[in-house]
Amino acid sequence: MNSPLRLPEFTFTKTTLPNGLDVIVRRQSYLPIVAVNLWYHVGSKNEERRQRGFAHLFEHLMFEGSEHYPGDFFQPLQRLGASVNGSTSADRTNYFVDVPAAHAELAVAMESDRMGFLLPALTDQKLRVQKDVVKNEYRQNYANRPYGQVWRLLAEALYTPQHPYSWLTIGVMEDVEAATRDDVEAFFRRYYVPGNASLCIVGDIEEGRAFDLAGRYFGSLPGGTKAMPVWAPESARGEDLAITLHDRVELDRIYRVWHSVPQFAAGDAALVLLADILGRGKSSRLYRKLVMELEIAQDVMAYQAGRELAGTFGVVVTLRPGQPTDRAIALVEAELDTIAERGVTDEELDRAQNGRLAGFIYALDNIGGFGGVADRLNAYNVYLGDPGRITSDFERYRSVSPEDIRHAAAALRGRSRNGRGGVALTVLGRKPPTISPPLDRSVRPAPAPAVLFRAPRPEIRTLRCGVPLWVIPRRDLPIVAATVAMAAGAGIHPPDRGGLASLTADLMDEGTTSRSALDLAQAAEGMGTSLSSTCGWDGSYVSLQCLTPHLAPSLDLAVDVLLHPAFPESEWRRVSAQALASLRAERDSAEARAHRALLRALYGIDHPYRVPLDGDETTVAALDRDDLRAFHGRHYRPDRAVWVVAGDVDPDAVARVLDDRLTGWSGTTGPIPEIAHPDRPGGPRLILLDRPGAPQAVVRVGHVGAPRLDADYHDLLVLNQILGGQFTSRLNEKLREQKGFTYGIRSHFDFRRGPGPFSIGAALQTDRLAEALTDLRHEVEALLDDRPPSAHEIDDARRSLIEGQARHFETPSALVARYANLFLHGLPPDYYAGLAERLAAVNAATLADAGRRHLHPEALVTVVVADAELVADDLERLDWAPVERITEDEL
Repeated sequence: MNSPLRLPEFTFTKTTLPNGLDVIVRRQSYLPIVAVNLWYHVGSKNEERRQRGFAHLFEHLMFEGSEHYPGDFFQPLQRLGASVNGSTSADRTNYFVDVPAAHAELAVAMESDRMGFLLPALTDQKLRVQKDVVKNEYRQNYANRPYGQVWRLLAEALYTPQHPYSWLTIGVMEDVEAATRDDVEAFFRRYYVPGNASLCIVGDIEEGRAFDLAGRYFGSLPGGTKAMPVWAPESARGEDLAITLHDRVELDRIYRVWHSVPQFAAGDAALVLLADILGRGKSSRLYRKLVMELEIAQDVMAYQAGRELAGTFGVVVTLRPGQPTDRAIALVEAELDTIAERGVTDEELDRAQNGRLAGFIYALDNIGGFGGVADRLNAYNVYLGDPGRITSDFERYRSVSPEDIRHAAAALRGRSRNGRGGVALTVLGRKPPTISPPLDRSVRPAPAPAVLFRAPRPEIRTLRCGVPLWVIPRRDLPIVAATVAMAAGAGIHPPDRGGLASLTADLMDEGTTSRSALDLAQAAEGMGTSLSSTCGWDGSYVSLQCLTPHLAPSLDLAVDVLLHPAFPESEWRRVSAQALASLRAERDSAEARAHRALLRALYGIDHPYRVPLDGDETTVAALDRDDLRAFHGRHYRPDRAVWVVAGDVDPDAVARVLDDRLTGWSGTTGPIPEIAHPDRPGGPRLILLDRPGAPQAVVRVGHVGAPRLDADYHDLLVLNQILGGQFTSRLNEKLREQKGFTYGIRSHFDFRRGPGPFSIGAALQTDRLAEALTDLRHEVEALLDDRPPSAHEIDDARRSLIEGQARHFETPSALVARYANLFLHGLPPDYYAGLAERLAAVNAATLADAGRRHLHPEALVTVVVADAELVADDLERLDWAPVERITEDEL
């Protein structure tokens, strides 16, 4: 590997409590946030066949309250601005709470209470509701999703029935339905114990205090025992299988999958890099061949998925319409054979290694959430017993040679011919447990005072071309993000030109007057730089993220894309064909069709918001290269632009770099056209799109909302938080937590320069659709009538928004996106510094006024995508409005 870059210095401390709980602490104090991350070394591989889905079911039950914190786990934390979630895999279950630093003790206390005292609070009703929620999750994410059954079929085909990877993490719904309290309690007692867990605390907290909290709240819990390694039979069935699945999809897709090696085993790193060389980015071999040269594929990806007991290596190709699947399979296999015989170039390997190195560094930028620092420290600790591998693990990739890649490809093809796989097990020891003195859990942590996060104020410069430059320096990691934003989004063209702004952005990084698409991709990927040109409703962007030493050459690429896009004919043919194929594939998604139908119902024939960002098949087919050139020439001008740079930079230095590269950028575009506010319909509408055989009813309910600069903006943020903006909202509490009718329901104001939609979305249980829609409408009405927001709800919603601010400023990429949007909406660069005070000023009276102005339950448009034979009569009986049946062709 040619790059001299090394990962930055990284420190942490690990200890093990007497009861066997590993505790890892890292101080990382850029923002006043603490991540409390807990892993249990249990996943679906630990289930017996009659228990398939228990580990995932417990992920749900863990949020249903514990003995000393009864009720919903989310509510006490989300009111403080925390982000809370969990996930289950075949090998582990993880939970995280990312909380303002002042409330770290509460997060630790609640996490410990559900480890030690979940079962006393578990009731038959909670179990019943969460079973229904899991079944609705299965319907939403597998049964009612395009290609949703693929992973189940692959698991069953790759592994023998006795192998614990032969079923999915979500399990088998018959086993979930049959689960009794005795069954799930026994599973919990076996695996949810300190001796089988790892706790990581990262963020703005003193190391000593973090260890004190861990010992105080977890130390008195009985240790239990570490889960024993799972026995697994031979992974492979012994022969290659060919499976054909007939699904309701527009685009054919092939999955070519081989048995490989477990994670961290010999050869795992070489396989990861082989996957990158084959299918990561535009410069990868299969993307170049199948997408760019032969133009038979819409997209390509390759992966090495190592798990504890076994691994798989796969290539996924989504084909363009009418392309034969057998040819795609043959081309994938031929490319692997070529690498197995001839190897890869040093340049290819160096590009893949640099991309991985950049990824390792970028991952250190988030302390919490899935894949953040706390999560990764726990991962290395649970799987390898050494959290320090978070930085040293990259050496596995750095040491891979071209010969290792060739050998990895040859081994895959060899396995394909003889049907053999490999398995490795790791046994981890633990210390003999002793028990700390009991803790009086009836005494909760004292409420911490609210902490007002002050967002950074950008340092302002003006470039010689007249463009403002906003810089947010941050020196903790060698990462820089930059974006140039133009007030040239999809909202400035009429609906009959739908997709114009989006396609212009899509094609800009497909070649410039001096660099081809492949040149751009190879240059960016070789530095580990991400480079993109994108479009939103209010702006278009050229953005990058890079490592600090690569800032100047990365800006060379970004400026070239901004100023000199060539819109080459060959790339136009390919990209426009891909866009049309994507629009065809959208027909497979009930959610996308419901959204499109709602927009058409809310906005008139001439309104730019009538069609989504990417247009529709008719509008995109009518565009040509000249349209894109004209749009770029007119709207990508300095008088509507801002540069925002964040990260490891000096403001004056980055200004000089940009001035040197933007010489000659000039021109004006004139005023931005106003966006009209459409008339509100006189009454409700009920629209039904038939989807025969659909296992769920996907709904979108809404009306025209408010623009971003509306005076009620801050009140609407609070109001939406109460109605449906978070897990603990009224809608989710009623329809998921109380009734189990859905996996989740959310409401949302889409604030744009013009009045974007207010919408509520959910996938609902078909046989409870009418009841669920009635409840939904009642909750909107009640908010304005007989059950207005209580003082407690208002305080919780305000506090959640205020104290949760810091999480949105965690990375340089997040910073540049948020500040660029301030510019596009005409807001000052110091707007975020006063956001907390604006939210704190919201009260019951201002909420009531805002609700009356902007929520209109009497004019809600309801779109249902479902099996009409199963739901039409129920919808008619609602008697809200005549049921309007529409067809796919009308969208």
